[in-house]
Amino acid sequence: RINKLNFRAIFFGSPHSRMDSRAILGDLRSPQLIKRQSAVRKLKKGLSISASENSKIADEIEKEMIDTLEDSKSSWQSTHGMFLAAVGLLESIKLAEKSRKIIMRKALDHLEHKEYRVRLVVGSVLQALANVDGISIYLDCKKELFESIHKNFHRDGKGVNAKVQAPKFLLPTASLLELTAEENVKTDSSIDNESFLNPSITTPSVASGGATLPNIGKLSVKPASSLRGVRKEKKSMLSKPKEETKRPSTTTRVSKPADLMRWKAELREQMHDTEGWKSLETSFNALRCIIAGSKSAFDKYVDEEFLTLLEKASIHTNRFVREITYHTTAAIAQYCGIDTLRTLAKRTCVLLAKGLSDNWSQVRYASSIATRHLLTRAQKAGFAGPYLPLLLPPMCINRYYVAQGVRIYSHESWKMAMGSRGPELVAKHIDKIVDFYVAQAGADNHAVREAACACITELALKVEKKAVSPHVKTLLDTLIDCFKDDSWPVRDAACSACGDFIQAFPKESEERIMKLYKLWFDHLKDSIPTVREGAAVSLGKALKAYGSDAENIIGPKLKSSLAAVKDQKSDSTRLGGLQNVTQFGVARRVTGKESMALSDQQMYSCGSLAPKMKKRGAGCMDHSFQRPAEPWEITDGAVYLLREISDKKPELVGSLMETAAEMVSRRHYSHHVYLKKTFWKAIPIIAKNMGKRPFKRVMEPIMEPLFETLACNHKLAAHAAADCIEALDKYLGHLIFLGRMTDDMKRKLQRASHICRVRTTR
Repeated sequence: RINKLNFRAIFFGSPHSRMDSRAILGDLRSPQLIKRQSAVRKLKKGLSISASENSKIADEIEKEMIDTLEDSKSSWQSTHGMFLAAVGLLESIKLAEKSRKIIMRKALDHLEHKEYRVRLVVGSVLQALANVDGISIYLDCKKELFESIHKNFHRDGKGVNAKVQAPKFLLPTASLLELTAEENVKTDSSIDNESFLNPSITTPSVASGGATLPNIGKLSVKPASSLRGVRKEKKSMLSKPKEETKRPSTTTRVSKPADLMRWKAELREQMHDTEGWKSLETSFNALRCIIAGSKSAFDKYVDEEFLTLLEKASIHTNRFVREITYHTTAAIAQYCGIDTLRTLAKRTCVLLAKGLSDNWSQVRYASSIATRHLLTRAQKAGFAGPYLPLLLPPMCINRYYVAQGVRIYSHESWKMAMGSRGPELVAKHIDKIVDFYVAQAGADNHAVREAACACITELALKVEKKAVSPHVKTLLDTLIDCFKDDSWPVRDAACSACGDFIQAFPKESEERIMKLYKLWFDHLKDSIPTVREGAAVSLGKALKAYGSDAENIIGPKLKSSLAAVKDQKSDSTRLGGLQNVTQFGVARRVTGKESMALSDQQMYSCGSLAPKMKKRGAGCMDHSFQRPAEPWEITDGAVYLLREISDKKPELVGSLMETAAEMVSRRHYSHHVYLKKTFWKAIPIIAKNMGKRPFKRVMEPIMEPLFETLACNHKLAAHAAADCIEALDKYLGHLIFLGRMTDDMKRKLQRASHICRVRTTR
């Protein structure tokens, strides 16, 4: 049906298909990124609706774009916007060959532009050109790209110390290269190729987070105490101005030329490992974009020079360079032919394994992408076997890595590459995998240690016992070592893993069970609630595995721990004496000496930059960040244990219910509500494990403290009591539970009707 609106659209064109060239060009020059991106969307939409109608406007925008790119006085925002427009035009219409040549030349001219965002969009332009012209773009740009990469592969100031904290009075490190440019610092541009393929050779670059694959050296750290004298000199320089020498490219002044030389040396040491590489990362990104645009046509250009460059860049000091290198490897693995893929796998397999174990999550993620493309295609082609012992262990670890993107992507990659044969392949290569897990359990990165404990648990639960059995002692020793970690998530993971191991391998674990009992009981009174709960769960598994032998050890300890709150002083603490911030999962206590040492220090934006905490101590409770347990926390751990053994020893639990109710009803200390919250959350589970009839015999003592908690002012404890009342009412039956209530309990229940929906009538 033709109405007024579509009549105009048919005969005069849709008003939405006409573009306003002035508005689009104005937005492309806008200092706001969102407006530049919106202008490109309008341009592409207009060309997709009616390219012929808007061809003149497109020509006008193309001409203005070229003029802006050729104008050296244009702002970087205008240049960025015009490159975005170039991408939009290349993806929407077929530009003339002359125009494409001009755009390519201008892109190469801006390859080392001072603004990172301009350099980044240059890669998108080259990819759009490669989508149109194919491999010829690579051939035309190869010289400039490789020159830029090789020129910036090493920065001035060889051997810079990236870990020393910079005093506040130093110049910004952005001007370091200009300060040191006159000194003609020599750098060694040669790297022995054997160091990339031979795991025994140490290469001076990135810390791999504990990987057992190619060892990587660590940079030496200059003590911060050596900079104290410099601060004093700085104060004297400010108080007594002398003859001044102006620094190059900065307004900061120093007193003498000799001071300038000294400051140069200091600045060189303060340069971070991600600074000073200029356009190295973005030039690599431009190369990756060309490969993605050329696709399979790039296959025959993966030569020795290119592979050597990938090998060197994958162990570069700069983590961003390592990341983009693995993305480049992924692009090649995705589009190259099978013969090239074989060569690529042989040359980069060790490097991919190292990237999968990198200390930086972004590098791990990029390496995971490359590994997925390479391994899935190699599996289909039938030549993945020799590389599995090297790639399987870090792939397993990354399925439990703390970074969610890495973890989810690694799970998907595992399903795609291994299918349902995962446990079978792990059992086949168990020796290599166990060695890797043991090494990762000693990594500097706490998240890696936690993931290693989770993977060891997986061996006990999912892999064939015959394959794991010879390694049980080694794995248990590793977990016991992690039991003494400063990071409570690592301790928690190790605690749970030990419980799974003794349940799966009770005979093999007998030699170490007494040591494990001690560790579990010590963690049952840990200051972290989840650690206490994990220890209780593991003790429940030990009781199931060893029966009466375990009961003789656990029973007396449970009774004494349950009554520990009697010794609680009125000034109780919860996580007391600790900082209000955590580092690597640990709330650290601040002592008097540390309060001065920790003041006026450099702050870190990422945990991977911060100093790593130690992995172990002399004993389970011999940790520098631990504090003595409060008596109420010991009882809290006993409540968790009471819950865990209620399905295995209901008689023992029933005999202790009156004592537990008495301990929970105590209110002489300030943190009694936390113990109550734990107890009321455990009661519904205990009731179901014991059964209705046995539980009804022992529930009388808990009724009064249950309703007292319901009426308290602490919301968490009150809600826990309300949930407990609702669960018991549903499990035992409303009439039976109502019959156990007194009139006072019913009044409290009515006043708490906003959080508890149990009726007070039949």
